[in-house]
Amino acid sequence: MQKTGKIKVQWGHLALLAVLGTAILAYLLDARATSLRTNNLILVQPMSILALILLLMVLPQCFQRVPPAGAEEDHAALPATPKETPIELAKIGVVTGAFILLAFFMEQIGFDIAVFSFLVLGIFVCGERNWIANIAFSAVFTALLIYGYGAIIPFPFPLAVL
Repeated sequence: MQKTGKIKVQWGHLALLAVLGTAILAYLLDARATSLRTNNLILVQPMSILALILLLMVLPQCFQRVPPAGAEEDHAALPATPKETPIELAKIGVVTGAFILLAFFMEQIGFDIAVFSFLVLGIFVCGERNWIANIAFSAVFTALLIYGYGAIIPFPFPLAVL
């Protein structure tokens, strides 16, 4: 079966992937230029390589084949480009605002309370209405994040509860 039709390039997605790939590569090269010691690269190099591989796996999705005009092919196979509703855009704004508040207030109220609050609000905005599940997940994830990150990087987090 021969594929015909034009290739539609999603330039915005392609530009975003190019920016992300450039930033990841620049960060990796900067870390390697600073020091090739294992302590310096133990997290940066594997994560950078993984991120670049994932980026390359997403790259083909920026190119979609469009059937030629008048062709009676299965149009259901082409996904329609969804448009965000104002409510969805407001949700994005709320989660973005919550993340900004997390960054600004984590030293004042404690890293643990800030992360827990951000998670509860973010999970609620994304649609979870079971408060027990929301609070339980947020508490467990916050504890794992703080103790796990504290074990990897000895950084004195200002904590309020943990």
